[in-house]
Amino acid sequence: MKRIAAVLCLLALGLGAFAQTTATKYFVAHQGGYVGEATVTIDKKGKVLEASIAEWQGPSGWAEFNSPDGKSQVDGLVVRVPDPFANQANPDPAIKGYMFYIYNVQNGLGVWSQYSPGKEGFVRPTRQYERDFEGLMSNPIRAEAYVKAAKADTLVEVSIDGLKVTVGKKASETVHYGNMNKADKTATYMPLTKDSIGYRYNYKALIDFFKANPTANYAAATMKKAKVTVKEDKNVDANADAAVYAAPEDTVYVVADAVTGATYSDFQHYALELQTAYKMALAEQAVKFKK
Repeated sequence: MKRIAAVLCLLALGLGAFAQTTATKYFVAHQGGYVGEATVTIDKKGKVLEASIAEWQGPSGWAEFNSPDGKSQVDGLVVRVPDPFANQANPDPAIKGYMFYIYNVQNGLGVWSQYSPGKEGFVRPTRQYERDFEGLMSNPIRAEAYVKAAKADTLVEVSIDGLKVTVGKKASETVHYGNMNKADKTATYMPLTKDSIGYRYNYKALIDFFKANPTANYAAATMKKAKVTVKEDKNVDANADAAVYAAPEDTVYVVADAVTGATYSDFQHYALELQTAYKMALAEQAVKFKK
């Protein structure tokens, strides 16, 4: 009997696992400089079990500073990104299946533009913004490939001579904010200060609120002044001393009269991306999509 009970228990656990559905929405994040990844897992009743946002840094967040003083990026810097659409007919394995982006400076403004192999060498687009990084990452297939590459650490700098591609440093060796994903607890982007709860505690407030309110109308969110309390958690932000935050109040997002605890300007955008992932998970439960 004990053996039968154990088997039934294992079957129940297995069925419970299969009852969960996970969906991921890829998007261009934070004014285009990052690739976003909103992931939501629900149970068979539609309850949110897990939710997360990742913001993977674009080339400006990880390409090495190449100015003479090593403090900025200058014209001509090139990176290589795995891309399911790029250069598929090219016989060179260093080029086939990759997209190249060059830091393309015109009139003092730098843009990461597509850099394409031609007959005798690589060429820049005719217009600076034509097929730029942010625009190409709006395709979710490309965005997913970029995220997978960031996780696998296959994003690299390259040097190019004619049509010869030489691989240089990986993104993990040159990343500017401690981690490719700004939401990672070890990242240092937008730190907690005496006046701001910083990125990662904002991230926690967003996730906590969304999990409890996945169907809220985030597009109608308002803002008000409120006291914000930060409870230190090194699993949220490995670098922050929460006691440093001392602001008497901050401008906090409010949804349906509920204070979210989030103060950063992308709250609505990212909550809506999470909500889209939630809708995708619900759809996955109702319809079997081909994978």
